[in-house]
Amino acid sequence: SLHRPSPPRGIPHNFYPFLLLFHAFPLHAVLTLFVLDAPFGRFARVGSRLNLNGNLAWFVMESVAPVTLITTLYQTDHPPLTPEAMVLSGLYLTHYFHRAVLSPLVYSPRRSPLHIVIPLLAAAWNLLNASLLATSLAFYPPETTLSSPRFWFGVAGWALGFAGNVYHDEILNDLRRPPRRRLFRAADQAEAEDKKASKGHYAIPHGGLFRYVSFPNYLCEWLEWSAFAFAAGPLFIPIPALSSLHLSGRLGRAAAGLGWWPTKLLSPGWMFVLAEISAMTPRAIRGHRWYRDTFGERFPRERKVVIPGLF
Repeated sequence: SLHRPSPPRGIPHNFYPFLLLFHAFPLHAVLTLFVLDAPFGRFARVGSRLNLNGNLAWFVMESVAPVTLITTLYQTDHPPLTPEAMVLSGLYLTHYFHRAVLSPLVYSPRRSPLHIVIPLLAAAWNLLNASLLATSLAFYPPETTLSSPRFWFGVAGWALGFAGNVYHDEILNDLRRPPRRRLFRAADQAEAEDKKASKGHYAIPHGGLFRYVSFPNYLCEWLEWSAFAFAAGPLFIPIPALSSLHLSGRLGRAAAGLGWWPTKLLSPGWMFVLAEISAMTPRAIRGHRWYRDTFGERFPRERKVVIPGLF
């Protein structure tokens, strides 16, 4: 423990075991790739008594993220936020204002129902992720400054990813909008034939990066949060010795029972990126397969899953 840092003054000591717990999240990818489809969107369980209104459930579960970030920053006895941390907090809140309010309640047409397990799990994930991010921004602020090119390179990457994510989401929403309310792409005969083939309101999306991949909205969101993490830095944070942390109750007993304690962990910003990739990749693979199976020869064979030319 002589080489271990002391925890920053005022940091909630449960931050470290919860960050360690977050590192286990990507392990679910094996299950969601080979066993389960998350029951929403094209994989919704139509007619289930446990289904919720898709738009309202999306609003509730995504609102947990900005509320948790603000609440954590307000209730924690932390040093004043650095200007860089305030900028990054603003970027996070901008994303989730769009994701929680504008997207489901203003722009999006009626969404497929969400099985109740989806908003419950998403709310829990947002609670953990936002609290960890808020704590790290307060106690492990960005190492760069507002005068650093690296910081603004990250902010610019975030803005590009955010804009691309919104743009491609709205192309998908256009497929479910009436013709007069469409934002980017007018309906055509090919779309009508697609919907006939899918026996519903699904069609092959076109425009932007859909020319190359089936899920450019995922790709852009990965860019968005990778750039955010790059600006926030560092890749790893040092972990204090377990004996220096005041953990009580079940959390303390669980940590002590591990028989091992890490010296460093991925920072919450980079853990956010890894968690998103592990959650979205199985769904993208299954969704791409669904496109090919549903539309057959109509689906562009050169189109990849998420990364142009590769995957």
